[in-house]
Amino acid sequence: MALYSYRALGVDGHPEKGTINAGSEGEAKSMLRARQVYPVELKASQPFRLDAAIKALWPQRGGTTPRQLAAFTRQFATLLRATIPYDTVLGMIIQQTSDLRFKTVLAEVRGQVMEGAYLADAMARFPHYFPHMMVSMARSGESSGNITLIMNRLADYYENLARLRGRITSALVYPIFMMFFGLVVVIFMVTYIIPRITVLLQNFGAELPLPTRILIAVSGLITGYWWLLIALAVAAFVWGARFLRAERGQLLRDRLHLALPVWNLLQRKIILQRFTQTLGTLLQSGVDLKAALAIGAEVMENRVYAAAMRQVIEDVQSKGLPLAVSLRRTNLVPEDVTQMIAIGEETAALDSMLENVSNRLSQEVTATMEAATALFEPVMILMMGGVVGFIVVSILLPLLQMNQLLR
Repeated sequence: MALYSYRALGVDGHPEKGTINAGSEGEAKSMLRARQVYPVELKASQPFRLDAAIKALWPQRGGTTPRQLAAFTRQFATLLRATIPYDTVLGMIIQQTSDLRFKTVLAEVRGQVMEGAYLADAMARFPHYFPHMMVSMARSGESSGNITLIMNRLADYYENLARLRGRITSALVYPIFMMFFGLVVVIFMVTYIIPRITVLLQNFGAELPLPTRILIAVSGLITGYWWLLIALAVAAFVWGARFLRAERGQLLRDRLHLALPVWNLLQRKIILQRFTQTLGTLLQSGVDLKAALAIGAEVMENRVYAAAMRQVIEDVQSKGLPLAVSLRRTNLVPEDVTQMIAIGEETAALDSMLENVSNRLSQEVTATMEAATALFEPVMILMMGGVVGFIVVSILLPLLQMNQLLR
């Protein structure tokens, strides 16, 4: 199947344009004529295997954001509630999708569904666009006949995830802006102001104070060897990016995230919030505990926690230990969280208890972000003030000496 874009004339002579999924150009024309639409121009938007092209062009990238997935699943559930067939639902969503790549992927999924494939199997061919969690829940919904309910739960899940990411991003905007603006000011002073004052200070003749000599040396290094510094920065960036793509680099990064003061507390809460929300949503949708734990380990995005979760899965599956006991043995989950999970297991309400834990952790993440931001702002102000103060003092000290000699 391929996606064709067309310009055509309707029965009343009015022009129209759009896209249609067909096996060939002739089939596309026949389908348009059957709808009493007469094509003027017809072009293949996808004359090759889409899944192979996506893997070749974007092998490491996820193609959708939580906000896109939330919109897709909410639209899907709303249209299914009106008893509209899958292929028609997908066709309507395709027309409303602005992202060209995601639109093309949806067209391929629609083509597979029209050929008789299950929706989950069609989505599974594009793991960078449809996460494993979504595919598993869709498969569960199709087998149980609750696909509309499943899609609504997925929409709630991705909306909450997008909301959490938005809070984190908003909290980081101001500190990052302060850091960037302060760095620009310092670079301007060192590269433009200091060289002009250096000439006056060197003509002074007397021995310059140590802070002034340090400032002049730094200014000379930046202005005289800026090209070398840029080359070293680019080389360091490339090396760092390659190192972080390797398994050892990613493990080191994840360990640092769990070791840095303040930041580690926030990271642990975010990881556990995503895990409990994912696990609760999957269990509510009828996915068994083993599969739900495997998917929950994927969304943690931290190799230390993921390795611990693999041990939890083995303990639950092979040794028959309760989930709360297995999580407690990792020493990575707070005691209050394991106690609530234990209560959920004892009362056969693990899914709802996990949802409660997730909601509480989401509130704690927001509070921790606000506290961290409130702490980071004065620290940044003190750091930048210290740098600017050092520059000002380095300039004023020789000027004060000059003034005393002139007297």
